[in-house]
Amino acid sequence: MSALSDLLIQLAVGTVPLGVAYLAFRSATDANKKTQQTALMQAERQAELERSKVDAEAFLRAKTIYEDALSLMETQMARVHNQSAQLSTDLANEQSTSTAMRDQIRRLQAQIRALERTVIALRSQLVAAGLSPAPSSETTGPYTVGRRNDDTW
Repeated sequence: MSALSDLLIQLAVGTVPLGVAYLAFRSATDANKKTQQTALMQAERQAELERSKVDAEAFLRAKTIYEDALSLMETQMARVHNQSAQLSTDLANEQSTSTAMRDQIRRLQAQIRALERTVIALRSQLVAAGLSPAPSSETTGPYTVGRRNDDTW
């Protein structure tokens, strides 16, 4: 039996290196898969990092464009506001001037009416005194002096 046990021992000694070799192969294969997965994950991370860089650059460009447009709009709004204030001031001045001119026209019309009454009174005094007054066309000119409607002013 000693030959059998020697054979078994030799067989055991021969299989141990085969088992170790198999385990080494298995470990190498697993390590290779892990390395490939890690490399793939790193490539994906790198691609995601590049996409985020591109997105960040696009965001910065869009932000710059938006801020420039906003600044331009604020400038235009300030200019429109200033023009509006100026127009309001001009309108108030024009309205004030228009009111003053209307008042002056009314006063002048009242003076004209008073002068017409005076002319009529003087004419009647001249006629009563036996004198002949000047023709009305010489005193009033080619235009007839009459009362105007105040609504037209």
